[in-house]
Amino acid sequence: MKTYHTNITLYETDIFRIENLHMLSGDFVMFEIVGLQDSEDYDNNIQYIVKKLSYALKHPVTVIHQHGKPFLVIRNDAKIIDSVPSEFRVKRDDMIYLNRVDKTFPIDFVNYESVKEIVLRFLQFDIQTELNKLPMLWQPTSGDAFFSQDPIKVVDGVAIYNGFFVRVVEIPGGGLGFSIDVTKKYISEAPLPVHLTRKDFQRLGGSRPHFIYQYGGQKYEFRAEQYSDLDASQFKFQRPTDGATVSLLEDVRSKFGHSMPPEVANLPDNASVLIYKTNDNEERRVIAGLCYQVFDTEDPKVGKLHRQSILEPFYRRMYTRAAFQRYFKNIQFGRVKLNINPEPVKVPKKKFFVPDMLLGGNTVLTTNRRLTDAHVVTLRDLGKTRKALLTDKGFYSVASFEKQYFVVPETVFNMYGNRDYFLSDLIAKVDSMHPTETGWQPEIIIYDNRNKKDSVDVGFEILRKIKEKVKNQKGGYAVVMLPSNVERVKRQHDQLAALVVSECLGEHGLTASIMHSDTLDSCFVYKKAGGVSSYEIKREMAGRYTGYVFGVAVNQVLLNNERWPYVLNTPLNADLTIGIDVKKQIAGFTFVDKYSKNILTQFDKSSNRERLTTGQVLKMLVQNITKMERHLDYAIQNIVIHRDGRIFQREKDGILQAVVVLKQKNVLPENCSVNILEIPKHSIVPFRLFEVTGPYDMRNERRDNGKVLNPEIGSYVMLNAKEAFVCTTGREFRHQGSSIPLYVKYNSGVMAFEKVLKDLYYLSCLAYTKPDDCSRFPVTIKITDRRINTLGSEFDLESLDILKSVHF
Repeated sequence: MKTYHTNITLYETDIFRIENLHMLSGDFVMFEIVGLQDSEDYDNNIQYIVKKLSYALKHPVTVIHQHGKPFLVIRNDAKIIDSVPSEFRVKRDDMIYLNRVDKTFPIDFVNYESVKEIVLRFLQFDIQTELNKLPMLWQPTSGDAFFSQDPIKVVDGVAIYNGFFVRVVEIPGGGLGFSIDVTKKYISEAPLPVHLTRKDFQRLGGSRPHFIYQYGGQKYEFRAEQYSDLDASQFKFQRPTDGATVSLLEDVRSKFGHSMPPEVANLPDNASVLIYKTNDNEERRVIAGLCYQVFDTEDPKVGKLHRQSILEPFYRRMYTRAAFQRYFKNIQFGRVKLNINPEPVKVPKKKFFVPDMLLGGNTVLTTNRRLTDAHVVTLRDLGKTRKALLTDKGFYSVASFEKQYFVVPETVFNMYGNRDYFLSDLIAKVDSMHPTETGWQPEIIIYDNRNKKDSVDVGFEILRKIKEKVKNQKGGYAVVMLPSNVERVKRQHDQLAALVVSECLGEHGLTASIMHSDTLDSCFVYKKAGGVSSYEIKREMAGRYTGYVFGVAVNQVLLNNERWPYVLNTPLNADLTIGIDVKKQIAGFTFVDKYSKNILTQFDKSSNRERLTTGQVLKMLVQNITKMERHLDYAIQNIVIHRDGRIFQREKDGILQAVVVLKQKNVLPENCSVNILEIPKHSIVPFRLFEVTGPYDMRNERRDNGKVLNPEIGSYVMLNAKEAFVCTTGREFRHQGSSIPLYVKYNSGVMAFEKVLKDLYYLSCLAYTKPDDCSRFPVTIKITDRRINTLGSEFDLESLDILKSVHF
């Protein structure tokens, strides 16, 4: 029987402590950065300086701020110091100056708080350097994981490589260590054809596919930008090492010497060439026949392999320790060998409890056994009970629908997508969870997919039919079904969805959601008996079909209409929590009140793909906090910002300026605080937690004995006063593999870190898109990200305008 609760009081981490920090020493010097404009590009330029100079100097570089001024920090090494340029061009071709500060600063590796950023940067650079010396390892790119030179196995043309991430981290209570976590990489067994054509390159999938290039004894990863018109003999360049002018083929052959691998020895003079760009934005050429394609875990070629390779906690713990034993025994910092404790750090088991929730019919759902007049469940039954109650008691948010549309392919409508089959079931499910007097009665819009096979043609056919139906009306909501007979290329489907959703919103004020017909195709079967035609659900697909109808009702219909299935019945510490994200030039803001009863989502176009301007943040916050305040019966004393990823200084300036304006307008009280969290989707720290329920001999027990568990959901670890990990997923919600705690950084604020962390966990319990499950991210991030992923999918705006002139 699965264990959900134990009496264990400690979690084991994947952090291995450095025991001899007191033996480490070093000095650093600083260069004042003069001429760096305090503009929208400021943060971007700081990143550019660090990245560019680290690459050029081949040494760790960072930038710190003292007394409001930026300073470049490097090691006190004469060779490095002499290599630092006095002048340096940043973005927009602006010139800055690097002026040496005539002083050397010692580094205290024990009492490191004042120089923490520098210590972490220097140690991380050294561990990367030390591991790169090992001949049995290779690293695709700087900062990436390290992998074994040879694949662990090859399956159906895909080579699987074992590897590990390593990151220097601060340990709870003080001290530093290495966080180590194992991973895998999937690479094609065979290289690209030596005579790859331009069409072949375009068919590889994705806008810019990734490859591993074999260059002598070195392997590295790059992202292909384009196909070269010149072949390997035609392209010539001046080799940096000796100044000789050589062809690409001559240079490559010289790197392998006389014992060439067959694929190098057999390269023809006219071998095809690909182009990529370096970190310095300089073009480089590579021979296609030495390029091995990298597959991400969502690629159909490796999807099944990846699922089979997902590690349960027992095996992840075992392989992490094995990586440590094999590669970390002789790591040095300068001339000092690091004494790294082979036993991972253990931390006290701390946990937030699940908040109470309020569903339709004033139904309170809780895991608190002492609460009366509530539906009490165990934590492991919470998900399935919550899902069942949505059908039984209904959504919390219930109101009459605005104008609704159901946009369906003609072929699907004429088979099973009409009111006799799927549409009838969908309407019934929506009405059972969201009962209103008139119910959900969408107008049906049918479009031609029989004669339209290309994704662009299908997209414009959908938009043409919508325009015919809605005419000059504005507003409303639509569920748009995309047909399965469009080319099954993920990027084309993403572009089609983006085209439809964006144009519906821009042209008609119509909020559209996307569904696909694939699942319906697999669930229905055609029957003909006694001259009567009909469609039935395949017996073996009945469960999947029921779940699919429920999912479409929740996600594509009700959430698209901003109807919320349940809300918090336990209040947050913050009075207003705001999620902010920007992706692919779409900015998203989600505003959530103390009980999540009022949720407002707003979107705006952004001139930048990653960051927002001060003015844009100011505008969006002033407008929408004012709207929210009108619906609240309490004063907004504490605001918490959830920034998806990193917050930039210009965004922070916009937040603080907005609060000043709102205080002047008496929308916010004078004592209102602003607290900012950064929540990256992928932490650079590969942190894991294990609950080890009993001792065993790790050297001899190689099969899962059930003694290593995922952490309980709600568990958290505070690394220091500014960084923490919280388990928004856990063993109570069964998933394959090991839990990945969510990294949270407290950028600034006055509220206790533990309180804002608890709020974040509570908001992650609002698993709206899958009510029977848990959610890795808080609803402030999840709702925003869900819409941006569709609205912000890439398509060529210039090509779109040309196509619109042709189709309309």
